[in-house]
Amino acid sequence: MRRGLLFSGAVAVAVAMSLAMDCSVAHAGGAEDYYPKRVWGSFEGGQMNTSLLVFRDLNRNGVYDLGDRPMSRVAVELDKPNGSTIMRLTNVDGFANFRMSVSQRDFEVVDPGHYAFRVVPPPGYTVTTGNASHESDYVVSPGSPGDMIARTTTHPVGLAADLTMGGAAAAGSRVSLTGPDGVTSAAKVGLDGRFSAAVTPGEWLVDFSAGGATERRHVVVGSAPVILSAFSGLGRSAEAPLPNQHVVGFDDLMTSPGVFEIPSGYGGLNWYNLVAMHQSFTAGPGYVNTTMSGEFIAYNSSGHPAQVFSDKPFDFTGAYFGAGWDDAEGETLILKAWRGDEPAYEDQLALSANGLVYFAADYSRITRLEIRTLHYWQAAIDDFAYRTGP
Repeated sequence: MRRGLLFSGAVAVAVAMSLAMDCSVAHAGGAEDYYPKRVWGSFEGGQMNTSLLVFRDLNRNGVYDLGDRPMSRVAVELDKPNGSTIMRLTNVDGFANFRMSVSQRDFEVVDPGHYAFRVVPPPGYTVTTGNASHESDYVVSPGSPGDMIARTTTHPVGLAADLTMGGAAAAGSRVSLTGPDGVTSAAKVGLDGRFSAAVTPGEWLVDFSAGGATERRHVVVGSAPVILSAFSGLGRSAEAPLPNQHVVGFDDLMTSPGVFEIPSGYGGLNWYNLVAMHQSFTAGPGYVNTTMSGEFIAYNSSGHPAQVFSDKPFDFTGAYFGAGWDDAEGETLILKAWRGDEPAYEDQLALSANGLVYFAADYSRITRLEIRTLHYWQAAIDDFAYRTGP
């Protein structure tokens, strides 16, 4: 070691004190120096989003109010002053964002002028708020975050699902629907046994008949289309429904974002390969669009088959289902149920990431339910409803 580079302790302390004194003098100042005010009028050179919110109008009243939810993956077009049109999809919070900046010319809103927004609903959805289109003039405003502002801002756009009730019946079946107003109409059953009819919210009676067998079901229509479990024409169990009703929404399993394997014993049932998570923990739009209560949702882990089972029989009433990811649009959900080792029910329905359906199962006295998808994509699940015995 070169001794010429060493200082004695006293010299080192003196040098440090001298440097500290010099620094304090160099940086001394008043409150105006430490808390400067912005000099307005100059260009910021930054950016700001100009956005439009799309929401699920669950009560269909045309107003964004308590209980409504953001809707992800909705196309929003923006017509620009130069005659071009660009499109952005709403994110998991329901916002379609367009970047605005005078100086950053590769952004979407860069020139002053007249802009027009237009919401393009997914198939099976209708605008309830009467404002699918918005127009506004944008002007340069030096010093604002993006150096540009809108003369008028957008208002939330509400969408609601076109309500239908459908399902499958045995060949030659007759299906009649009686609505909340007491009016009965016949549903047209196709050659493949499938039927679908427009409905309204409220309690409905569905009567099936084929080959001398009849069946009546009570169905409550809410804010989503309803798919009924298949009518076989063989009649259903005459046993009364089990007395204890349950609905699990998976919100009481966890209190923070993340993924949580649903444990056996939750809600008094056993669960296999089903996971709960916060609706926006991933970028999958279907998780947001399928959530009906609270903030959490379930899905079949890694898209592989899952099961709900119990030693004691239970009635599976129904649940909301959707496709977790937009790449799985049109995925087929397959539900199978057993009583002990005997197969009891089997149904298939199409899933969408754009919106959910309510599957009215009406599975009676089962001991095992299998939830699988044909192509091994995740099925989003919320408000799983069932009944248990004493």
